[in-house]
Amino acid sequence: MKCDVIRHSPELTEIRVPYTSTTAQYNFFLASDIHLDNPKCDRKLFKKHLDEMKERQGKALFFGDIMCLMQGKKDRRGSKGDIRPEHLGGNYFDLVFNETATWLKPWQDDIVMMSDGNHETAIINHNEVDPLGNVVRIMRDSGSPVEHMRYQGFVWFTFYMEDAAQQKQEKIRRLTLGFHHGTWGGVITKGTLGGGRYASIMPDADVIVNGHNHERTIVAHPCYRINNKGEQRIEQRWHIQTGTYKQEFKGGGGFAIEKIVMPKSLGGIWLKLRPRASSGVEITCEPAT
Repeated sequence: MKCDVIRHSPELTEIRVPYTSTTAQYNFFLASDIHLDNPKCDRKLFKKHLDEMKERQGKALFFGDIMCLMQGKKDRRGSKGDIRPEHLGGNYFDLVFNETATWLKPWQDDIVMMSDGNHETAIINHNEVDPLGNVVRIMRDSGSPVEHMRYQGFVWFTFYMEDAAQQKQEKIRRLTLGFHHGTWGGVITKGTLGGGRYASIMPDADVIVNGHNHERTIVAHPCYRINNKGEQRIEQRWHIQTGTYKQEFKGGGGFAIEKIVMPKSLGGIWLKLRPRASSGVEITCEPAT
């Protein structure tokens, strides 16, 4: 997929995609809570989904906790069994940052945005080191277009006719995605009640994304809108939770099992977009398997 990544402000990144047909589909891979440096991360599954993203000529956006980062010298959460051999060393953070950027390199041209999660902000707050800032710097030095965003923000997906003559006849089609790494959970409701809260504080968003609770759900939130002619229409909005790649429920023991936390669905979400001549952008969502 050909696209331009434009950073308009600390809170907004735009992905501009030229299109020539309203039947064309554009695939975006959404993921969070990857915890790539944790031994429990299912790197094989994550690689499978990134390879599929590349095969589909898609782009990827990651919404926090790309890294786990809990094995620092002064981190009380640290455990000798939760560190990968390649991260053993006195310069632990440097080893994780460099290995993360190296591991992602085969797909770096198609990763357009990564935002902070609570694992990244914890390191900023306690160690005065910006994890994603370092990883993104390494990736951008190698030619990646990836933008680093903070815990909350917005992404515009803007579709425009590449042919100048067509541009005069066709309006630009734009979809607004609002994201927050996450704060609300719910063992029984699996975080789905948060969708209404996010919708109320992000009224301009067509799609709302959160992570953090390791749940993977797709919930429709239709709403009433009134146009300039006073006509009512029903507008579909989507709340997406992007799951995780950290499998911490095997073996019969450990923190997650002791806390009676329910097993989580591994994998991200496919956001499939089609610019339509008369109805804006058509949205289809499905889990990555």
